[in-house]
Amino acid sequence: MTLQQFITALIKRWWLVLICFLAVGIGAYLGTKLLKPIYQSTVIMQVAIGSSNNTTDYSNLLASGQLIQTEATLAMSDPVLREVAKHFPGITIEQLSQEATATARLNTQLFDINVQDQKPARAAAIANDIALTLIKQQNQLLQRNKAAGANFLLIAQPAQSSLNPVQPSARINTIGGLLVGLFIGVALAILFDLLDTRIGTAEDLSQLVNWPVLATIWKVGTQEEHINPTEDIANIEAYRMLRTNIGFAAIDRPLRSLTITSALPYEGKSTIAANLAIFMAKVGKTTLLVDADLRHPVLQKLFDLPADAMGLSNAILAFNTPIALSASSSNSSTNPQPSLEPFIHSGTIPNLYVMPSGSLPPNPSELLDSKAMQRLFAALDHYAVDILIFDMPAALGLSDASILSSKVDGTVIVVDILHTRKKHLKQLKTVMAHAGVRVLGCTLNKQRRSHDNKLYAYYHASSIQPEKHARTSKDMNVSTVSASDIQQPESTPPDILQTDSETIPVSVHNNSNEATIKLPKLPKTQGTNSESRQENG
Repeated sequence: MTLQQFITALIKRWWLVLICFLAVGIGAYLGTKLLKPIYQSTVIMQVAIGSSNNTTDYSNLLASGQLIQTEATLAMSDPVLREVAKHFPGITIEQLSQEATATARLNTQLFDINVQDQKPARAAAIANDIALTLIKQQNQLLQRNKAAGANFLLIAQPAQSSLNPVQPSARINTIGGLLVGLFIGVALAILFDLLDTRIGTAEDLSQLVNWPVLATIWKVGTQEEHINPTEDIANIEAYRMLRTNIGFAAIDRPLRSLTITSALPYEGKSTIAANLAIFMAKVGKTTLLVDADLRHPVLQKLFDLPADAMGLSNAILAFNTPIALSASSSNSSTNPQPSLEPFIHSGTIPNLYVMPSGSLPPNPSELLDSKAMQRLFAALDHYAVDILIFDMPAALGLSDASILSSKVDGTVIVVDILHTRKKHLKQLKTVMAHAGVRVLGCTLNKQRRSHDNKLYAYYHASSIQPEKHARTSKDMNVSTVSASDIQQPESTPPDILQTDSETIPVSVHNNSNEATIKLPKLPKTQGTNSESRQENG
């Protein structure tokens, strides 16, 4: 993981880091308050050497520091602690050995006897008793050895009851808890980011598959809002952006045919294919939308075509003879080329033609990879339209999308941000690369609407502003010019306005829908004479 990915993961899950930081810190503080306090009392002992016959020996021991270490060790010995335990009922030697410690002070003649206990008075009493018991036993030892001289162990400072506990420390425990919580939060944020298989943002998608994101389609509520949106300003602009970016992709390399597919089913590819075709047609680009999903077609229902309407499968069967191929390259009238008219249907949207799936075959993959499909594709290549859009089934698990996508000029991948996982996109990238497909980019679908998103907030504000201005003008009794009186052509990419027709539809826009005044209709099929081929080629 790079530094940028590390920082991105922390920013994405800053709330998790904050929760762990505060939870563990507050828990450590509250846990400290619930623990019983421990008080400590200390006796300072001094090793003083009096006059004796063995002064030289004692001086040598004192210089080396061995005597102080010896006395500190003897203070915690079993004879001393056993004698002290007799003076305090309920306390055992094991408890005393855990509560009491003796530490020598460097470069001095002093050592400390420390005792910790839940009661400050008892801690002081035990410490003083250990000191007195140690002095008593050492004096008895000197008397048995008939050593003369004054006592060399003195209490420099007796133990006193402490008012402040030494354990637990609320400050230290809280700081430690905050640091531990911060570490846990960062670790969990990185772990969740590594285990997260969802596509969070357009940046994540582009970084994962190295394909550009052409547009982001916002999630809508009802089926009526999916096709040809007229009120949803955000998605209207999104489809315009998708159309424009596809147009930019055709600057360096011609783009006349493209497929729309996805990794998994139900990602909204058919809806995006239909709307892309509609928005292409709105700018005067003659568009043919082909439903190449021969397993679960939906375009026939979306465009309200008859249930028995012939389509792609019927057209493939019509081109199932080699005579079609020879007729397409010959001017002879004895072997006419099969007409595409019965399989292509026009609707209420000018410049848009639809070829539904037709009858569902038992072998869609073989049908799309057949010689008849090649002949049909050659005929469509000479058909008098500006753009061919194929709605394909999901690419993973089926070969349909790979077969046809390898024959067109470009492919657009639809990604459902709510359900598609990273592993699916990695598999899809491998499939597309193996088939030699030219992927134009991705379309992020079903992005959640949120006013926190600046882009959606901007579109949402622009959608309600015209109504606000209209109410203001009405209240002020100011006459306004209707939007239907002004022609507002849509913005188009550089190649969108090119058309083979001599007449261009004139569009009239208003706030609710679009009405089109259509001029003479563009011929739908190419004739066999050379002039027609030159005009439509």
